[in-house]
Amino acid sequence: MWINVNGIKMYYEVHGSGRPLIMVHGNSEEHSIFYESRVLLSKHFTVYTVDSRGHGHSTRVEEFHYADMADDMIAFMDQLDLRDVVFYGFSDGGIIGLLAAMKSDRIGMLITSGANLTPEGVKAPLRLFIKAAYAVTKDPKMKLMITEPHITPEDLGQISIPTVVIAGEKDVILGKETAKIAMSIPGAKLRIVPGEGHGSYIVHSSHIADIIMEETGVSDAEPGAGVTPQQMKTLLTAQQGEEDAVLMYKKLADKVKDEKDRAAFLRLADDEARHADVFRNYTGMKLKAKRAKAILIPLLYKTIGKEKLYPIIAKGEYDAAEKYKGIIADFPEAETVMNDETHHGDAVLSLLE
Repeated sequence: MWINVNGIKMYYEVHGSGRPLIMVHGNSEEHSIFYESRVLLSKHFTVYTVDSRGHGHSTRVEEFHYADMADDMIAFMDQLDLRDVVFYGFSDGGIIGLLAAMKSDRIGMLITSGANLTPEGVKAPLRLFIKAAYAVTKDPKMKLMITEPHITPEDLGQISIPTVVIAGEKDVILGKETAKIAMSIPGAKLRIVPGEGHGSYIVHSSHIADIIMEETGVSDAEPGAGVTPQQMKTLLTAQQGEEDAVLMYKKLADKVKDEKDRAAFLRLADDEARHADVFRNYTGMKLKAKRAKAILIPLLYKTIGKEKLYPIIAKGEYDAAEKYKGIIADFPEAETVMNDETHHGDAVLSLLE
């Protein structure tokens, strides 16, 4: 979905029901980094994952300022009339959250990971790398990290809502910077995640979902709880199909001659892996891919050619989407998988154009 805020079109997705939870990514990323966490969190919250201006599907811009990005989020909450929002921000998203919480009364709780108050709050090796990257690319997103933010402890003192300040034990943000943020916000909690880096527990990881649920006082049901035997059988069949598809697409990518086809199949393999995670979160079981399709499909590519094989693969994707229609009422996250499978069929057929 898109929404017009402050002269740009900002892309967002919304899943689940309950208290609104906004999740904002870091520099040069986009909303999909939260996929694994969103699958879990949408059982308890209405989760809004957003592409900041100039990122993902949102409008391109020539320059970036954290204040503008915070204003975008405030306008987003205003237009959707979101109240008592849990605002989670990672890295740049954490900075945006700090700035937005100073100005908006729509945020009921703030959780930040890996935020900094000034460019000097980032460890020196990364600062040097960012400066070198900007010298070569002139990427305005790199310039943003070199020149901003400039947040003072007095600014943070304006935040009066429950706040949790998080960083990884091996974060690229200086430890004293993270501590300063927590100490400057009245009543804020400081949480250091053992053994983790800047984004290792966040980007395509469900660990941050566990932390958010713990800090907000909600609990996740045990996998499989309330699932009938027949439903469990259906979910396991779906999960096995997705695991098999991951291996099949990877093996097919190794065999195809066209580089465009190879890149497409690797992307599909990544998607199928995320789909398997959706069903794994319901079943609580780990399954290994069966090798039959991973052997057969590359062999068919060699013997009958892509012109005949790709429509067969596409039909398999369409058939899978049709099957998922019957389970989304009980397992709503399967709707995303269903939609993706339809897109996969279209994507495979487009390789013949």
